[in-house]
Amino acid sequence: MWKNVSVAVLGLALMAQEAMAQVFPVDASTTTTITSVKGDIVAWGVVFIGVALTIFAYKRVKSLVH
Repeated sequence: MWKNVSVAVLGLALMAQEAMAQVFPVDASTTTTITSVKGDIVAWGVVFIGVALTIFAYKRVKSLVH
């Protein structure tokens, strides 16, 4: 069971690495791009936290209603 899950997570990580290279292009010669990438990472982090909190709140309210 855990071996299958770990292989799946590794596969997803490898696929995401290529996708992240396209989403966050980094040019080492300019600091503006790096600053922009940092801002993008923070923005995506806020989005993911918001989604996680929304799912948590939905489940909590659903459990309170039933």
